[in-house]
Formats: sequence, C-alpha cells, structure tokens
Amino acid sequence: MSSLHPKSRAYLSNLGRVIAGHQRGSSCSKQVTTRKSRQVHYLNFCQAASITDPCLAHAPIETRNYVLACFVLHLLQGNTINSSFIKSATIVGYVGAVNALHAQRDLPKPTTACGAADLVQPLLTSLRSYESVPNRREMIYDNMFQLMLKTSRLSSPDSLDTTILDWIILGRVTGARKSEWCQDSQTVKLTSPNIFNVPQQPLAFILRDFTFMDHHHRLIQPTSPAAFESAASVTIEWRFQKNNDNGEKIPFARDSKHPSICPVLAALRICLRAAQLNLPADAPLAIYCPSSSTTSTFEYITSAQVTAYLRRTAQAAFGLKPTDPMLKKWSCHSIRVTAAHLLHRANLSDSYIVRSPSEQCQCDCIVSPPSIM
Repeated sequence: MSSLHPKSRAYLSNLGRVIAGHQRGSSCSKQVTTRKSRQVHYLNFCQAASITDPCLAHAPIETRNYVLACFVLHLLQGNTINSSFIKSATIVGYVGAVNALHAQRDLPKPTTACGAADLVQPLLTSLRSYESVPNRREMIYDNMFQLMLKTSRLSSPDSLDTTILDWIILGRVTGARKSEWCQDSQTVKLTSPNIFNVPQQPLAFILRDFTFMDHHHRLIQPTSPAAFESAASVTIEWRFQKNNDNGEKIPFARDSKHPSICPVLAALRICLRAAQLNLPADAPLAIYCPSSSTTSTFEYITSAQVTAYLRRTAQAAFGLKPTDPMLKKWSCHSIRVTAAHLLHRANLSDSYIVRSPSEQCQCDCIVSPPSIM
C-alpha cells in the first residue's frame, strides 16, 4: 500500500488489520491448515508403524494402497486428530490429504492408481452404506469395548458396569434381544397368560437356560468357582423368541486364547454371581449388587441402564460432548448390531446373519461399518 499517502495508511491501518485477520481465517487458508494437520497425522501413523518413507516411493502401488487402507481403518477406530468419531466425508478428506502428499513428490495417488485392486474405496462405500441406514443403532466399536475392559478392572465384580459388560461379552456372540436378558424396570416381564393355564415364566434367561460342559462333555455346576477351570462350552436355551422358535439351543465354545472376551467365562460369572447373591432359580439372571441399596442384595439390570452405560462409554471413547446427538445412536440394540457386525467381519453371508441366533438382528445390522478387532 505504498502508493497511499502516509496519513491515509495510518488512518486505514486498524481496518487493514481486521481485513488481514479475515484473510488468514478464510476458507482457503483453513482448508490448507486442515490438510496439513491430516498429513501430519498420517506421518505419525507411519512412524508408529515403523514406515520410514510415508509415501513408500520404492514400493509397489499396491503396498501404498494397503497402508492407506490400514490408515482408514485406524481412523474408524477413533484414532483421529481429536480422538473423536468421524463420518465418511471426513475420512475422504484424510484420504485426499494423503493423496496430496504423494502428488507433491510426483508419485501416483495410492487410490486412483490401483483401479479395481483399490482397498480403500470398498471401505468408504461400506461406511457410506452403513451411515445411510435410517434410524440405525451404532455398534459397540473396538475402542469402546477395549475401554470397557480396561475400566472394569477398577470396579467391583458385582457392580452395575461390570455385570453389564459380562452380558455385552456374551451378547456379542448370542445377539440376544433386550427382552431375552434384561428388564425395563424392577418388575420382571413374564409370558402372557394363556387358555391352557400354563404358569407364567420370565421372558429373560434364567439359570436352567445355561448348561455347561467340560472337554469330556460332562455336566458342570456353574455355581462353583471350580467351573472356571474345567468349563469348555455353554449351551444356551432360548425358551421364548420373537420368531416363535422357542426352545432353540445353541452351544458356544470357550475362547482360551482370549479369556477376557470369552463368552463361556462371561456366562460362568453371570451364573456364579446369581448364586452368590441368592437369586431364586426361576428369576432372570441379569442382576447386579447396588452399592447404595439397604433393602435388597440385588437389582435387575434395566435397558435404560445399559443404554446409559453405552452412551457414557461412547462419549469417553470418541471425545463427544454430553449433548452430542450422536450419542442417541447407542442403545440396548447396539449389542445385537455388534453381534451381526462380528459375523459380517467373519465373512459370513447376509442370509446367514439374518438366520443366526434369535433370528439375528434385522437388516439395519447387515450393512456393517469396516473395523478391526
């Protein structure tokens, strides 16, 4: 502005500073800053993976595409700049930032150069499909589950959070509906009266619905701590189901390699807890010991408590605000969504997922977000 008179420059200087501030905060400048931040995030990811050259200039294009696909999954697990949950549009921005890194070195973009062999686009397509399902519930993501396992070590074995986690570990493989294990209140839901005068029963699982066996197929009493050493499987009976396939029995094997997420051990803890808290044999198994209660030794787990637990965990795992509307996407049904997702992750067909335990999870579960355990 040297062409202006000194008095004019002095008069306009304060206004000029405001204009300069707006220029620095313009959308173009923000986009550049955001892109650079995402590129730095990718560089940190590569450093953690011991990749010295983030662009892998001397590696085949398929290798670069594979690393980028792993980075996308890394982001989906909540490992973002702000450790928060992000959507597909933001993931595309991260991918674009990585492509720009390659372009700066005159290298082909790891996405466009791979063609049909591209591993990134199918992930983004799957994520978009998952996001487009109306009124869908979110699954329990891996980082949420890991946070649950970590914090449970600090809780009492009969506390609300610990007991809910046991049912989540079991529900990840059974896909049980909320009516099949928890209650809406402290009043137990019973079967409807019928003309045959059959006594009403709890809809939710009771102790006799769980049968444990050792490696020699011998029955084990689940109310003994010794069962944790010898139990090899649990067979669960669905006395009542929404699809009327009542009495269905499904066996589940022990996962000795991953005891912290083993459904058999979770089922044993559930049954042993019932015995220690003097639960009647015909009462629902989903109970906990309330620390503040002076009138009873146990209370039933309610669906509202499960929803609150999941939303609290999601908030901590993804750095969400308590008022974030995204939190409403987690509820009791999220456990069934997770069960369907694990089947999907194991490359089982959509038709199998629909037919599996308890008429496994409806169509909103079949479109599954890509993730890594």
